[in-house]
Amino acid sequence: MKNIISVNLKLLTCCISFFLNGFISRSQCEADATIYLTDFLFTPSELSISVGQTVAFVNAEGTHNVDGTAESNPVSFFLEETEGNINGVCMGTATFEVPGVYTFTSSIGVQPQLGMTGTIIVDAETLCDKMLSFWGSGENENLDAYASAYAFQSYFGCQFFGQSGGFPGSDVNLDGLDEYTVFLPNSAAIESLQELINLNQFDLLYFTEGMVAGLSYHIVPGVYLAEDLQDGAFLSTVEGQSVSISIGESGPMVNDANIIHTDIEAFNGVIHVIDEVLVPAGYPGATTWDVIVQSQEHTILEQALLAENLDQALRGQPILNDNEPAEGPFTVFAPTDEAFYAMAEANGFESVDALLSSQFIDNILDAHIVPGVYESADLFDGLNFSSYDNSGTVYITIDNDEVQANTAPVIQANLLAYNGVVHSLGEVMPFDFPEPEGTCGAWIINMTSGFGGPDGWDGSSLHVFVDGIEVAAETMLNNGSELFSIPVDIGNRIDVIYNDDGWGQYHDYSITDNYGNIVFNSNEWGLPGDNPCDVYGLNPCAEAPTCGLIEITFADDSGDGWYYGNLGVFSESGLEANIFFNPDFDGDGYADYIGFSTRTAVVTVDEGEVDFIVSDPIVYPTQCGYTVRNPEGDIIINESSTNEVPQSILNYVICENTTSNVTEAESETQSIFFYPNPIFDYTRLEGLDEGEAWELDILNSHGQMIRQQNGIGNDVIDATKLTSGIYTILLRSSGKLQTFCMIKI
Repeated sequence: MKNIISVNLKLLTCCISFFLNGFISRSQCEADATIYLTDFLFTPSELSISVGQTVAFVNAEGTHNVDGTAESNPVSFFLEETEGNINGVCMGTATFEVPGVYTFTSSIGVQPQLGMTGTIIVDAETLCDKMLSFWGSGENENLDAYASAYAFQSYFGCQFFGQSGGFPGSDVNLDGLDEYTVFLPNSAAIESLQELINLNQFDLLYFTEGMVAGLSYHIVPGVYLAEDLQDGAFLSTVEGQSVSISIGESGPMVNDANIIHTDIEAFNGVIHVIDEVLVPAGYPGATTWDVIVQSQEHTILEQALLAENLDQALRGQPILNDNEPAEGPFTVFAPTDEAFYAMAEANGFESVDALLSSQFIDNILDAHIVPGVYESADLFDGLNFSSYDNSGTVYITIDNDEVQANTAPVIQANLLAYNGVVHSLGEVMPFDFPEPEGTCGAWIINMTSGFGGPDGWDGSSLHVFVDGIEVAAETMLNNGSELFSIPVDIGNRIDVIYNDDGWGQYHDYSITDNYGNIVFNSNEWGLPGDNPCDVYGLNPCAEAPTCGLIEITFADDSGDGWYYGNLGVFSESGLEANIFFNPDFDGDGYADYIGFSTRTAVVTVDEGEVDFIVSDPIVYPTQCGYTVRNPEGDIIINESSTNEVPQSILNYVICENTTSNVTEAESETQSIFFYPNPIFDYTRLEGLDEGEAWELDILNSHGQMIRQQNGIGNDVIDATKLTSGIYTILLRSSGKLQTFCMIKI
């Protein structure tokens, strides 16, 4: 029994001794994690911890050190050589304050070669990690700043979903050790920027030239929590300029942006969500339109451009966005407000508003817009440009470093935009106002706008063509009525076409000749509440048409506007109308999309045979159709049958046989065609007999003849000198007249 007790006492003493030794070791090596050393082995050999945690190293066997001095380590550490035992000898602890991957070894003798190495991964939630929290189901998803978070990740060193950022950024690394404060715009702010710069979110993201600078202006070195943002403070950004801090009614603000969510903290900084995008000073305006809008010296020019529907042209982004067609880029010579006041006074206008409401303002504006980008360094004495829509020529002169455009001095050059450049002018370029009367005097056109819709015509406009050439394009900014006049000559053919922007039921117009007689009144045609109809073929100082006025109503169930299709009307006196359901108002050579299902036109015709010649639409032609009413209002032609392509009607006698049914008219299907069509440079007539002579006229979208050609059989037609757009072809062969639509690419 005594021996047994003695053995048990020894065991108890040993256990107590081991317990005390272990307690002492642990008390000396208190840490968040422990790595044990035995011969040629670290256990565990790989360890992941968070920033700020401590690791203890305990030697249980052999003689070792802990050598963490590898150059790749973010910070070096080293524990001296220690001989271990079964009880474990505390070698020391190491605290890891810097994130990264640390490698270490026991560097005594050949121990590293025998595999005695280890790795510690120190993880931290960086600003890049916080950016991910705005995605999908992240903890900050409800803050709705995903788009800008994605942009910052893309440009500033982040890796997300295992991939590095996709664009070359700056030296700023939001995943590194340097500390930053990021002002992160929310989605509403990004959407406003997209609208301003006229780009979708993907094109905006790929806008690398401006994106890095713009985003850099949202990043401030150092950590500024909400409590650190003091009223009146200025913080330098990594872009180089400073942002200002103020305290508004709802809390801190940065520049003009409200900070709507504060103190989203990360290891290397903090994020504040703001409700506007911050824009550094001195950077190009989004578009030439925005440069003008943001200038306090160009308010009249802004008003005039808006009234003439030129704002969208100046907002196009053909440089930044090659995914969709856009007009431009442009160089805009921009007269100041004072320049417009001076022009109005010098030319006898009662006010500058009278100048803006005149039929000449569109020509004046077009003359100040030049396609292409010409900064001051690109201008030289003697240079000349063709202005917008080929409306004239801009001549540049330079004398003693003073630059003039058509004698108007440039007083501020190089107002840069991402779709062109604006040069401010001290004068309006000289304009030769035409004589107020022609050989048949002047016609007065009275535009009216009723109450109930937007003020004025709100983007809608009235276009006047003389012999197929546009001479006026007018709108009105206020409700009531406005007048403008056009000089007319004997023998002119006058067409007046209405361009609707959605409120046509409130608009009307009338035309009065030089004797005070009302030539046409739009509210007498169509149904009440309809858009004003178009009128074609009015002849100044000529006898009234012997047959009168007929009404043609176009239908288009697809809403594509008789796309690339038209209707030519010919009476005994020749071409009366070349009607496009969807005209080319902006002059770019292509029909403008309207999307309305009906359009009404009134056409003058003479007695005798009348031809209605259709060029079929190329989009859903079976959904298109037209009806014709005689001067008494009876439907005499109905080509609006469902699921059938509208046909040409030839040799129809309207005035002598108003009771005729359309089935009694001669309806012909064209058997001749052009191939190829659309064309690039050349096309060929197909379907004619060999040796059959023909001649053709080529008309532009305004009905103006621009070329004639004769040929035999399947001769080639040369279109190399035609610009891209839609053309009407009048073909005469074997005593017949046929019309076609030709598209030049």
